[in-house]
Amino acid sequence: MSLIVGVIGLGPMGGNVAGLLLKKQLKVIGFDLDPKCIEALDDLGLEAMGSVAEVSEKADVVILSLPVIGAVNSVADELNQTDKPGQIVIECSTLTVQQKIDVAAKLKESGKNMLDAPISATPPMLAKGMASCHIGGDKAAYEECAAIFDGFTASNFYVGEVGDGSRMKILANYLVHVHNAAAAECFTLGQKAGFDPKLIYSVIKESAGASKMFDIRGKMMSESDYREGGGTMFEVYKKDASIITSYAAEVQAPIDLYVSAWQKFNSAMAQGLGHLDTSAVCKAIETAAGIDRDLVED
Repeated sequence: MSLIVGVIGLGPMGGNVAGLLLKKQLKVIGFDLDPKCIEALDDLGLEAMGSVAEVSEKADVVILSLPVIGAVNSVADELNQTDKPGQIVIECSTLTVQQKIDVAAKLKESGKNMLDAPISATPPMLAKGMASCHIGGDKAAYEECAAIFDGFTASNFYVGEVGDGSRMKILANYLVHVHNAAAAECFTLGQKAGFDPKLIYSVIKESAGASKMFDIRGKMMSESDYREGGGTMFEVYKKDASIITSYAAEVQAPIDLYVSAWQKFNSAMAQGLGHLDTSAVCKAIETAAGIDRDLVED
């Protein structure tokens, strides 16, 4: 593939996207405000750029993976300073639907074509090639970037216009959080029934009640080891939960199960588990049920 791909934002998600594309032998350039994020990709062959403008000038396709709307807007303003009409910008951040629509409109001012492409995966899942991506925007632009999406996802879907990618991500995150909390309650109920957590995991993950969240986070729950993915996952959860609940209110959709799960995660944070992966919600529910398993810690 001859396209040059620029990645702006090389943190837990963007860094993995760049790394996976480099492993697929794509030409990747990148920029991040933190030099350590750039250095982490040196061995894979990332060509480091000194600014957003440098990335935009050299790249055919630009991927954005940024934490908040302020950063996305700032980068969009810088991209607009580069005279490259027709340049495709793949915006992978998790934002509100309206924020995605507004950023796309901003980039259109300089002739850039934005794809709304939030990634459905935790950073460890993305690193293992297990991510899914839901893409909204110009279908021809999506098709032009097919090899790029295939390079960092296990599956990707064109779902409609700008904004539709984020709407689909809301649905995916709804189930991620509900399934995570449900798995935690399942492990607690199973232990109260006298089963060993590892037996629960090995049996239920092969049953009709299994889910991807049970498979991935259930393993962590079975071992009481919530270190992988820790550090920022509860912060990500809080942002995602705000987007989900606000959008549900906007469209007047009932989300009773989600609200119940939301309280479980709030309880986990209140118990001082916010530095761990969100699967630590299992520890919070166990504690409420009188189960005291030791956490696996460094």
